[in-house]
Amino acid sequence: MYEWVTGNAHALIVRVYPTNITLNASAASFFNDVRYVTIGFNKESMKVAIKPITKREVDLKLVPLEQLHKVSIGKGYGRISNKLVCDEISALIDQPLTGQRFLSQFDAKSHMLVIDLTQSHP
Repeated sequence: MYEWVTGNAHALIVRVYPTNITLNASAASFFNDVRYVTIGFNKESMKVAIKPITKREVDLKLVPLEQLHKVSIGKGYGRISNKLVCDEISALIDQPLTGQRFLSQFDAKSHMLVIDLTQSHP
């Protein structure tokens, strides 16, 4: 009898470095049509939410400009460069950032990617 190993092909993996958050291809797919996101922290549950913001929402000024973060989408990844956000994550997990990998989920109801900082991924 075979015991099947869980794969990473569809896992939403986020890596956090000292200066940026990098999304794997599966996680980045939720941001293909946007240039900006907002980022929120739930310090009690140790979660970070990344919400895509459409061009229409930016044009209508539905989100304050100071809350927007640029997301860059490349072939097979997405990246949000913001040292202050990364410093906040480092403080939450109480360790320096070295490219730690965390599992995330896309919350379709709230339309945001939620990173669980308690769920590190090898």
